[in-house]
Amino acid sequence: MEALESPSRLIEEWCWPSVRKLAPCEASCPAKVNVPGYVIAISQGNFQKALDTIRESISLPAICGYVCHHPCEDACIRAEIDESVAIRSLKRFVADYELEGSLEKVAPAERTKGGKVAVVGSGPAGLTAAYDLVKQGYGVTVYEALPVAGGMLVIGIPEFVLPRRVIEAEIERIKDLGVEIKTNVRLGKDLSLDDIMRQGFKAVFLAIGMQESLKLRITGLDLEGVFYALPFLREVNLSKGVKLEGKVIVIGGGNVAVDTARAAIRSGAAEVHLVCIESRQEMPAFKWEIESAEEEGVEIHCALMPQEIASENGRIAGINFADVKSIEVDDVGRLRPIPVEGSKHFMDADAAIIAIGQGLDSSFLKGAKEVALSRKGTIEVAPTTLATSMPGVFAGGDAVSGIGTVIEAIAAGHRVAQSIDRYLKGEGLKEIHPVRAMAVMEEVEEERIPKFVERRDRQRMPRLSVAGRKSSFKEVELGFPRDAAINEAKRCLNCPVCGNCIFYRSQMCYDTAARLF
Repeated sequence: MEALESPSRLIEEWCWPSVRKLAPCEASCPAKVNVPGYVIAISQGNFQKALDTIRESISLPAICGYVCHHPCEDACIRAEIDESVAIRSLKRFVADYELEGSLEKVAPAERTKGGKVAVVGSGPAGLTAAYDLVKQGYGVTVYEALPVAGGMLVIGIPEFVLPRRVIEAEIERIKDLGVEIKTNVRLGKDLSLDDIMRQGFKAVFLAIGMQESLKLRITGLDLEGVFYALPFLREVNLSKGVKLEGKVIVIGGGNVAVDTARAAIRSGAAEVHLVCIESRQEMPAFKWEIESAEEEGVEIHCALMPQEIASENGRIAGINFADVKSIEVDDVGRLRPIPVEGSKHFMDADAAIIAIGQGLDSSFLKGAKEVALSRKGTIEVAPTTLATSMPGVFAGGDAVSGIGTVIEAIAAGHRVAQSIDRYLKGEGLKEIHPVRAMAVMEEVEEERIPKFVERRDRQRMPRLSVAGRKSSFKEVELGFPRDAAINEAKRCLNCPVCGNCIFYRSQMCYDTAARLF
């Protein structure tokens, strides 16, 4: 068969950039990462081109490769043939390729604009905005309350999911560009928004996240052996000095609760039980995280609500639960479980960790009374520009939307950077331009996928053994080998190859695709 030119070459020659549409994977990504572009590059072995393509949209490719919830894979048309392409794992592969090589320091971005910007919080939203703004020529200083940069990436995500070396490498690159990061500085305690403005900053981005653990309204919370998830994870991630023993109950059904349960196993607990008010189908934690927890021995009990914590000699002895009849949602979105009258279940426990959600620490409002909060207790902003009620102050990420994902926070960081740029240039904030203004491909019907596309097994990422996981905080997923990554990338259908089709609207497209696959 005649050798075929590369897909990217075909795109350059045949596609009209003005009509190129977003592929379903790309359209579903909050940050609109050019998924087909970097996957094609990986399939050709051009890993640097793949990484450069990812960085056009996000500044934290390695972090996203480890922890993104990959909505792109849910939209992948390949799933109609066999399984979706392992898009997140491919992103991680090229990021690992860079991290494991000889990383060259990037040159500092040229300072071309006079305005200085302060970013409060060094989580994914804050780091993204800082990266965008420093590349646009602004001076940027990031203030972080923790002793290390990274925010919830460091204290909220265990190292067996997101290794510290990955976070440090990504942050170091952002610092090399010229972003200044000051740690151990808490807004509302060590300085106020007024203080920041007096230091000559022309705009401020509040990317402070949700740092307060929500409290249960039951008796026994002050007993010895009762903890909250965020302080527990912080101690685990910063010092690894937490030691548990016996039977531990984790209360909650979200990702933080699941991470807490998995961390409890690694901290010495003999048994870990996760109890939540939701049914198994309604648990907000990601399915793959729940499955990993169960593989590691976490027992999950659904549709139970805690009633009281029993004590013995001032220490937790167990927890009384009731069956959940239904779950109501109040007018600000809080869940209100309704118990089955008369139901009662007792579970003995040596420790309990509460992980029912997070809230905003409003102490930052000291010296910033102009910043309004919503009824939900989040920072109130204009929906498109993310401007707060205080002139020159913007907010985004979890502090605005409630608990979200890393890629959603990154998308918010991009939007705030765009707004701040327009604000400082005096262009007004009536509208905001999207990251990339392109149409979305029409939904593809199953019969429209060419029959010559053969089934190909999805590559499986190697993982640490279950025994190895329980005894250490080593990362669980070990990354793709080179050949596996290339073979997985070749499964991509390159959906927007002609802008308007999946290669069948013209005979030329159909014939070319037949030779591609």
